[in-house]
Amino acid sequence: MTVRTSYQRNKSLFTDFQHVAALAMRRNRVRAVRIFYGIFGVLGVLCGAVLLFIGGASSNYVMAALGLLFGAYFLVRALFYYRYLGFFTSRMMTKQVDTVTYTIDEDTVIIDDALEHCEHPCHVFLGVYESRRLFVLMLTKRQGYFIAKEDLAEGQEEALRQRLKTQFEAPLQYFDV
Repeated sequence: MTVRTSYQRNKSLFTDFQHVAALAMRRNRVRAVRIFYGIFGVLGVLCGAVLLFIGGASSNYVMAALGLLFGAYFLVRALFYYRYLGFFTSRMMTKQVDTVTYTIDEDTVIIDDALEHCEHPCHVFLGVYESRRLFVLMLTKRQGYFIAKEDLAEGQEEALRQRLKTQFEAPLQYFDV
């Protein structure tokens, strides 16, 4: 079975990929990072607000503006963590790779794009996941591949789902994201 996925057409798929990968592989790490960003965001905004309230010298206003600015930055990073990661991943990847071709044989997965041509045995994948808009094949905790469902022909989605369930040692898990 051969599937082609275009990275140029729908860049928001990278956000879904980051979300599924985080839920599947790095749940505690992502939670800790988001808590860190949230705490420092709130502290920055509070310090900036207190310095604005105190007033006084012009240096207080500069420090207040910096506190508010950095606090807002960290709060945005905490609230929109997956979109932020997806945005920067899509910016990096779409400059280098336009389309990826996946060929799933009996015991190997062949991935062919502008950067590399590689073959992986089905047993080396740590996890196989499905979400509303894509299938995710995680090779390591930080490296994975995704196949967009919108790029699949009619009937090909169910055939791919069955092949992922039967060929891979890792069970196919569904995430509603």
